[in-house]
Order: sequence, then structure tokens, then C-alpha cells
Amino acid sequence: MNAIKCLLISISLAIILAACNLPSSSGLPTQTADQNLVATFVAMTLQAKPTPTKVALITPVNTVQVATVQPITTPIPPNTPVWLAYNYTCKLATGGGNMTMNLSWVDRSTSEEGYKVYRDGEVIATLTPNSTYYVDVAFVATGKTLSYTVQAFTADWQASTSPLAYGCE
Repeated sequence: MNAIKCLLISISLAIILAACNLPSSSGLPTQTADQNLVATFVAMTLQAKPTPTKVALITPVNTVQVATVQPITTPIPPNTPVWLAYNYTCKLATGGGNMTMNLSWVDRSTSEEGYKVYRDGEVIATLTPNSTYYVDVAFVATGKTLSYTVQAFTADWQASTSPLAYGCE
């Protein structure tokens, strides 16, 4: 029994010396940790002869947490309205005329929240969805014009017609 204890101590000492890259008297190969991360050692039982076994050290690398993300809905922009017809009349007045502009457009959108009518870049009316007609009466100074656009809108998007510009002569 003392011989087995001595043999186990000798083998343990050889393993320690091999890990430190120091010479050993048992004849086991030595190596440094940066040469190979696999250590060689001898497994021993009372009934069996020594058997060389290789062991690898495994270290987890770059763990990632996974989260469930809900899809983001993208709002659909309204389609641009298209002029259908427009006409105007003027009643001459001192310094210009009172112009009545009849605007109509094609509602090409199913997602608009409404329409805005602009005169010279200023909102003059906000209309309900699916609107297709608006009448404006405004004074136009001699030699000046008024410009109109119609805009379909949602909370996130706008789409406008090309501008129309007319005046009373």
C-alpha cells in the first residue's frame, strides 16, 4: 500500500512539474500553458495500470442574451391627390377683384386622416377624409395671383398636389 501512495505522489509531482514546464524525473513530457491548453495526467486505480488521458479546459465565450421584440408597424403614407378640375370667376373691385376658386381633386388614398387646402402656403381649410371638393373666395390685388395646393395627410405623412396659380385681370 505504501508503494501505491508513493507512486501517486510521484505522478502528482510529475504533473505539477509538467504544468510549470520544469524538468521531471518521471519522463512525462512537459509543456507550457501557451503551447497547448490540454494537460496530460495519469489516472490510476488499485487494480489497473497507469493510463494516459487528455483533458481540455472549456471556457464559455461571448454569451448573448436573447430578447423577444415585437414588430414595428410602419404607417402607410397617403397617396398624392390629383387635380380633377378647377375653375374660377372674378368680380372686379377697386384695386383688384374677388376671386371664387372651385377646386376638385381625385381621392387616391385610403389611409388619409384628412385634407388641407393651402392658399399661398397658408392652410385655409382642413377637411375630412375622402373629401374631393373645396370652394375659396378671396380678394386678389391687381397684378397678383393666388396659389393653391391640396394635401392629403396622416399624423406622420403628407402628400400634396402641384400648385395652381391664378389671378383676376
